[in-house]
Amino acid sequence: MVDLFIIILSYFIGSLTWGVIITKYIKKQDVREKDFAGSAGVSRQFGLLTGVTVGVLDGLKGILVIFLATTFGKSDLTIILSYIAMILGNNFPIYFNFKGGQGLAATLGAAIYVFPIETIISVIVAACFIFLYVLLKLDKFIKFMGPIPFGAVFGFITMFIIVVNKYPFYPYQLLIIVAALLLLSRGLMMISYHKKRRN
Repeated sequence: MVDLFIIILSYFIGSLTWGVIITKYIKKQDVREKDFAGSAGVSRQFGLLTGVTVGVLDGLKGILVIFLATTFGKSDLTIILSYIAMILGNNFPIYFNFKGGQGLAATLGAAIYVFPIETIISVIVAACFIFLYVLLKLDKFIKFMGPIPFGAVFGFITMFIIVVNKYPFYPYQLLIIVAALLLLSRGLMMISYHKKRRN
């Protein structure tokens, strides 16, 4: 029962979509009218500082959920299911008509709690590829992916390679695979959404 409660609670924690809370109730303009509610969308519409604030708060959600799952959960499976529930809440928040963000910042928060050193290394690698994306103007050639998702791909690959040699497959390597699949599926949904809006 404790594990089930943690998983359900994780969804409601994930549903605290800070991009919506900050833009709709503080900035008085819902970011979802023009973009997605994640830190990247908020940065594009309201500036880097606001976007970073949203990213940090979303990251804290990830830390809190994994803390609860690892501290009070009775099974390793609870860690994975709690993460999934949190991302579903982040992407489809019950408080905000099921229209949320992508879950990258929340995933980073979860990863920092479980793999702090590995996550820092992966973020550095991702930042380097983001810099290359911008420097080489790869948006001319990679029209389906922005700089942050582009860097995130290489960050995840780096993290997985490091974790493979240090942690058991279950639940830790499996958690990374699940996270990558969830982010990829959400990214594809966003691409489809943008195409529909352009048409």
